[in-house]
Amino acid sequence: MRRHSGLIFLLFCALGLRAGAETFSEPDWAIEARFPGTPKNDGILTPSPQGDVKVRRFFFEQSGQHFLLARFEYPMALAPGEETGLYEKSMTDMIKSRPGQVKARSPFLLGPYDGERLVVAQRRERSIREIRFVAIASVLYMMSVEWPEKTPGEAAAAQFFDSVKVRPAFQNAREVAAASRWRELVAGNFRLRYDATRWYRDPTDADAGVFNLLRTDQLAEAQLIAEPQPVTGGDIERAVLDTVREGAASVQVRRRGRKLRGAAEVTELEFAARVENTTYVNHGYFYSGPEGSVQLRGWSEERDFRGVSNDIAELLDGLTVSRNGLVAH
Repeated sequence: MRRHSGLIFLLFCALGLRAGAETFSEPDWAIEARFPGTPKNDGILTPSPQGDVKVRRFFFEQSGQHFLLARFEYPMALAPGEETGLYEKSMTDMIKSRPGQVKARSPFLLGPYDGERLVVAQRRERSIREIRFVAIASVLYMMSVEWPEKTPGEAAAAQFFDSVKVRPAFQNAREVAAASRWRELVAGNFRLRYDATRWYRDPTDADAGVFNLLRTDQLAEAQLIAEPQPVTGGDIERAVLDTVREGAASVQVRRRGRKLRGAAEVTELEFAARVENTTYVNHGYFYSGPEGSVQLRGWSEERDFRGVSNDIAELLDGLTVSRNGLVAH
């Protein structure tokens, strides 16, 4: 697995249902539910090798019952079939953080999405807890109800879980899964759409206008540099190659071309640069004009380039140039 869900141990809160329950609905959530009152909420950031996992929790407590909805947003998108492994890891981490006896485990269906259900007897707390996980649009949702073992809590739990619904915009699972693979980087008039199952942004990025992307297997890297003004002299190809030559023992241009990307025609270059006795093959799109300047290139060691060249080419084709004055993210 490329992503971390060990922060499940933070999610011990939850809620209960009664007359006058309120419908919970957040704009960026794929699910909605009914809480017995106004829930509290908080947010958590947990670091992972690919960047922060963003967690948002909504929880409510009454009469010893704890009800919870949590949303885990990962730096990378889920590839098809990865949901099962994510459920397994999340459940394993949860049991490690709060030891208990697993009383039941089964799949469940939430709208068109397959999820996992777990019932645990918490020894230390002397409570029963039912937890459900479901992944929608590469986001993991966790639903939990916990109640004292000496009290009847099953009915309240069932009522709460029955209230959880998939929002209309997420009802087409195939379209949602396809769309969730893609992320965007935007800087000024330049936009890059990339496949987040194959690439992720380097979490150490700190410079505005510079975005570094890593391929999941570490066999290739990419960089997007965007500036609001054109390069000095206007010759983007010369500026790029002169910069590369400053740190390379040799540079050999293998291919030149032109591509239309949105509102402008960009320069395409493929070149080999030898650095510290290793040859790296670079493939990139470059532009300088009234919209500003942009450099987007992917590279790998020459021995690996053939195997990753299609992914690099797809990444490059995600670049567009506009004249709309987009705000940088």
